[in-house]
Amino acid sequence: MKQALVALGNLADLEGALRPLYRENPGVAEQLKRAALDLQFAKYLRNVFGGHINEDLIVKCYEWRPELRMLPDIRELNGTVALNLLVLETAINTYVADDGRHGMFPSETDLVYPLDHERFCTWLTATVGAAIQICDALGEITHATIPPLGDHAGMMDAYMAAGLTDFSRIRKGR
Repeated sequence: MKQALVALGNLADLEGALRPLYRENPGVAEQLKRAALDLQFAKYLRNVFGGHINEDLIVKCYEWRPELRMLPDIRELNGTVALNLLVLETAINTYVADDGRHGMFPSETDLVYPLDHERFCTWLTATVGAAIQICDALGEITHATIPPLGDHAGMMDAYMAAGLTDFSRIRKGR
């Protein structure tokens, strides 16, 4: 779940960098436009829940689910899964619009309630499917811009250049 949210959030982050492709590839622009709200929601969930857990989210989770304070220390997998489910639920519910309404769904989400659980899973499945289609289209577009290596001699030159690669730490923003 968290890995899916990280991948979707990262795709949302790429949207601005992809704009130069839009003129020659309006289909990709349209796909991203249709997925924009879902990707922004996924990015929010990535930022507060998926990538690392936000301390304010934990505080809100204990407010939203006071029964967590009654649970004994559960150090088993099912306790961890339950806790993560409730933290995810809280993250979903903190995604609100400026007017106070929920930013993605028509009401608060209770992931233990089957209809809300299904609603979230349906959203996630559809969003991942749309993201895969976008990434496939981007792969086709960008692959076409990479010059082929050509014959065996060209490949050998590329491999010799690869052997001279000097690795250094990649810094954020570069």
